[in-house]
Amino acid sequence: MKADDIKNRIEKLKVEKNQLDKRQRNLEALMNKKKKNEDTRRKIILGALILKELEKNKGLQNYVVGLLNTLGERDKVLFKEITSGQQAPKNP
Repeated sequence: MKADDIKNRIEKLKVEKNQLDKRQRNLEALMNKKKKNEDTRRKIILGALILKELEKNKGLQNYVVGLLNTLGERDKVLFKEITSGQQAPKNP
């Protein structure tokens, strides 16, 4: 095989490798996005279940208020309905 043929094959393989690397990065990004979306959905569903249970379970309400009191002031504002003894507004 000629040196030029070998150089051409090497260059072609480098291009293919770069394309495969890009495809791999795209697939990894897609997988990470899917995992993040699933995690967010889990948190929303769990939060909704807990908020609903807080309406009827005083022990859980006391526990959650204790947890919420450990938050920073910026985050506490989001839960003022719960920490002040009021129930969070219900969604229709």
